[in-house]
Amino acid sequence: MTDQRTHHEVPTPGVEAVKRWKSQGNWGEIANLEAQLTRPVSAEQAELASEVGFALTQLGRLESARALYAEIFDAAPSHRVASGLAYIHYLALLQHKVRKPRLEDPESWRKGFEKWIAEALRLNPRSIKDKYRLAVYHASILTQKDAPALRLFGEVIHLFESLPANERNDQRRYFKTYVLALYGAARSAYRLKRYADARAYIFRCIRVDKERNHQEPLFKFFLAGKILFALEQYADAERALRLALEAKGHREHDFVYALLAEIALATNRPEDAIAWIEPNIRVHHRKPYIWRLLADAELAKGDKRKALKLYKSSLIKDHVGRHLTLFKMGQIYASIREFGQARRCYEEAAEFRRRRYVTEYPEALEALAKLCEEQGDLEGARKAYGRMALLPTFAERAQAELQRLAG
Repeated sequence: MTDQRTHHEVPTPGVEAVKRWKSQGNWGEIANLEAQLTRPVSAEQAELASEVGFALTQLGRLESARALYAEIFDAAPSHRVASGLAYIHYLALLQHKVRKPRLEDPESWRKGFEKWIAEALRLNPRSIKDKYRLAVYHASILTQKDAPALRLFGEVIHLFESLPANERNDQRRYFKTYVLALYGAARSAYRLKRYADARAYIFRCIRVDKERNHQEPLFKFFLAGKILFALEQYADAERALRLALEAKGHREHDFVYALLAEIALATNRPEDAIAWIEPNIRVHHRKPYIWRLLADAELAKGDKRKALKLYKSSLIKDHVGRHLTLFKMGQIYASIREFGQARRCYEEAAEFRRRRYVTEYPEALEALAKLCEEQGDLEGARKAYGRMALLPTFAERAQAELQRLAG
């Protein structure tokens, strides 16, 4: 009797095979099972499809993973799937910030994350992982929305610390998230200028993460140094930064040396500031703010001409803090009675800040106004004070100067 089958059905590998591939990190084999799924996915295939979706995520095939997980949620909605969808969007947005190629439509991914993280937290309001990802979304993916981020990091910390004691040790699944939440809370509190809170969070992070180092020691100690510097606890800040330099790994430490130089300047040790930078940060690696620090050190030593030369080096590639450098150059030129150069620097500083940050630069405008008045240019002085008067916190002083000039 003739076999009338035209093809052989390929059996789907069993759960044990998928578990084995998963333990081996063999995501390609699991992802290949996508071809055996009936689309759209049915409730009967939801478990296998979920494993395939996870493998696709691990392989970076996020578009395919997103589409598959959406079908799984339609067939068998659950917190696990909603959380997975939120994670896929979260991962894509994090990669968009630091890697190329960029997402073609990042806004759709942002909206997708907000939709699915809300659904995940509706289904499980006490989910530590989901709350942590939402906190990072506010702190790092959006433009430093640190107030909601700090609140959410605090909730993550509270949820972890409310777990039974046997679920809080450093071997448990949520411990790493707890450590990263402490670090995130410290960073957001620092940005919000809540330095005492930031200090408490980073010290807890360093203490509980001493053995496991889920957060790199370099970054933990550097953030501690920044916070202590802001609190003007300079000796403690320097100790923290020296620990950052001693941390294992082969990362560049330029930013650590730069902050050590800032501490030296704050404690009236310009020679030490130069000593932290010159032998440790190669010339072609020096960012504009580091050139500016060197110039500040030379200025503190009294060498105005050398400071001007270094400030000019800072300007070469500076697209962020250019106004700060120009203002300092204006002050030096005014002090050595090169008033034309001083005026040009003040004007360029004010224009750069208005163009780059869409706000006025009151210090530069006030210095410009005083210089114009000293040089007999009352109209220039009035224009500078007029722009300064647009800023609420400086309006009263600027208006008083305008009235004085009006006689």
